Amino acid sequence: MKGFFRVIFTTILLAGMLIIPASAAEDQAVNWGDTNYQIMVPGFIEGRDITINGQPTPAIVVQKPEKNSDNKYRIFDIITTNTNATSITSTVYNSKEEYAGDLMTDLENGRVSYIPVLSDDFESLSKEPMYFGFSYRDKDWNEIYKFPIWIVFEDKK
Repeated sequence: MKGFFRVIFTTILLAGMLIIPASAAEDQAVNWGDTNYQIMVPGFIEGRDITINGQPTPAIVVQKPEKNSDNKYRIFDIITTNTNATSITSTVYNSKEEYAGDLMTDLENGRVSYIPVLSDDFESLSKEPMYFGFSYRDKDWNEIYKFPIWIVFEDKK
């Protein structure tokens, strides 16, 4: 079953990235074929297949973000035009698919910066690919849309 979802995920990721061309390390909108649900990724470099549990898995490659004034890292901005979406829930995993953090936050006017609470130091976690899957939820906590994403972080050049 996981393999099926990875094939679907790969197809949608590649289609979404073909729609929106990227140049070296710039802000980039990423969506899985539905522009009602997307993320704005600062320092976007490229899409790339990585290997997770022996399986090819689509990922995006981005420049490592810098710490903000609260000593946290803004990974990307979540955006939706769906007015029924009121909050985001998310779990972060490391490349071994072990828990690495989470985020629960409300959307404000369809937007929120994704700044997760991590279980370890970002510098050590970001040496390997990280999974930042999240769900858009309505006011009754029903899941509206899932947005899975693996990210590879690279040092700024």
